[in-house]
Amino acid sequence: PCSRLADDGSKASSAKSPSMHQQSNMAAPISEEIRLGESFPHRDEVFKSSEDHSLCKLCLKQYSRYTCPRCNTAYCSLACYRSEKHAGCSEQFYKEHIIEELKQQRGSHEEKQKVLEMLKRLEDQEEEDGEDGEEQTLEDRLKGLDLDKDTEAVWEQLTDEERAEFQSVVEKGMLGEMLDMWTPWWRLSQEQASLIEEVGSQQDDTGTERTNTVTEGTDTTSPPPLMSKIPKLSSLLKGQPSEFIKYNIVNILYCYAYVVRLHNGDHFNMSREAAQEVLQLCPVLTGNSAYSSVGEALHDAMARSNRDPSMANTLAFQSLVVKDVSCILIGPSQEHSLQYVQAALSDLHRLFSLARKKVNKEPSSRDQSDDSTRTPELRQKFFLCKKKCEFLLAWSEEYGAQLTPLAMDCSQEYAALRRELSLHEKTKSELEKDWGCSRPARREEKPLIQELS
Repeated sequence: PCSRLADDGSKASSAKSPSMHQQSNMAAPISEEIRLGESFPHRDEVFKSSEDHSLCKLCLKQYSRYTCPRCNTAYCSLACYRSEKHAGCSEQFYKEHIIEELKQQRGSHEEKQKVLEMLKRLEDQEEEDGEDGEEQTLEDRLKGLDLDKDTEAVWEQLTDEERAEFQSVVEKGMLGEMLDMWTPWWRLSQEQASLIEEVGSQQDDTGTERTNTVTEGTDTTSPPPLMSKIPKLSSLLKGQPSEFIKYNIVNILYCYAYVVRLHNGDHFNMSREAAQEVLQLCPVLTGNSAYSSVGEALHDAMARSNRDPSMANTLAFQSLVVKDVSCILIGPSQEHSLQYVQAALSDLHRLFSLARKKVNKEPSSRDQSDDSTRTPELRQKFFLCKKKCEFLLAWSEEYGAQLTPLAMDCSQEYAALRRELSLHEKTKSELEKDWGCSRPARREEKPLIQELS
């Protein structure tokens, strides 16, 4: 009976629909149809609107079944009602409900006092939890610490995760990738190299002499200025200079390029440390050492750097510095082949001058065990190195033509180091392939002496 009744109803509706449709078409004018068509919303807007109203406003996954009486937010379940998105409304509702319930109840003075004490304890506990939950940033933890001197204190302020991450970065050799590599000025083009100019005394409008001074904040990407008023060699030396001076300059240029690259071109910000590193690698500046060949001058500096584990003593870095020495000796052009050599010696002269000024500001300390770090002795060494640079600049003015041919010997040393490095990398890759990892597996340690039963 129900199915027949439904069929009769559908037939009745279908029978009435044509007359109603015809009646509506006859009653509505054409212009009204156009107006309604233009004002009718787009199909996508209709579906979008219906979906927004039907979905839960809190999870946006289920259809909404309820509406919050306080904020009129449509939600689907009790979990959404108690979620963080709705916490501001639901918690306030519970709070008001409890307060209203407490107002209606009448209790003794002792009961009210107990409730107040309980609420006070809960409030204090929440404040303590909030203070403990606030994590200090790395900047806050390292505030007031000297990153260069307070290394142990800095390490203690790091968390276990930060220490593990730092160790991982060091082991993988990724520290260098975090820095912007400095471009050496001796690898600039000929046009850029022409920027090297003498820093001399200038006359201002009043006629008084004014000397250009260079501070530690000088741009290290531009070529260093030449020292003003290079003295005559005859005023410093009587007789003929030694024939081994040119090889000594090769050793000095290697040590200079090594330290400048080690500091990534920022050697003047740590002038004392950089000057001491040059002295550690280069005995020529403070002693009477002499070299008889380019190879001897280069390999002696390499051997000295290998003795100090704190320096970059890899074969790849050393070969790169040898190539730097060759570039400095060649110069920007054939006509100005000495510009780079004199620029490097002038830069060393300025480095020792700044380092000596820093030492002068420090208090004298004669109770130190190491003579090389005592203030008076160190000040004297920097002064002698400064004078040695002036002597070498004076020598280059008259005998500098002997330096350019040595660039070919440096290039040969560089090629030999690259071949050695290539052989080393090949052997390393073969061993790692056999091991299946970067290091061989540890063998089980067996006792050297075993008691026989």
